[in-house]
Amino acid sequence: MAGFGQTLRVNLANAVLRNTAYTSPTTVYVSLHTGDPGVDGQTANEVSTSGTAYARTAVTFGTPTSASPSVTTSNAAVNYTTATASWGTISYFGLWANVSSTTAANFIGANTLTGGSQVVGTGNTVSFASGAVTHTFTG
Repeated sequence: MAGFGQTLRVNLANAVLRNTAYTSPTTVYVSLHTGDPGVDGQTANEVSTSGTAYARTAVTFGTPTSASPSVTTSNAAVNYTTATASWGTISYFGLWANVSSTTAANFIGANTLTGGSQVVGTGNTVSFASGAVTHTFTG
């Protein structure tokens, strides 16, 4: 799954087409996944937080392009703590409106890692350079 999550799509459609209030998250967090998080982030493949030192990390984005489709990229580095146990083979990232909630209402969207999957073992540190976290705005 790439692009916006299903719940966010519905919320945005209601905001634009029905004048229903929508509140943007104050902070967006990046999650790491060993498989596709699905349309609402509900598949159980986010890296485990139990004994691994993994936690979602805050990210900020630059202005989206005016191209079609529109794309936005992170405007600062995204750094995780050093893994204290294997995180597995990371192939996707997710975007969330909450640092730890796994409910569909907090799922913004997801995409595959650019450059392919990455194996994260004990002692590895995950970091994405500024501009490396990319989100494409698709319908």
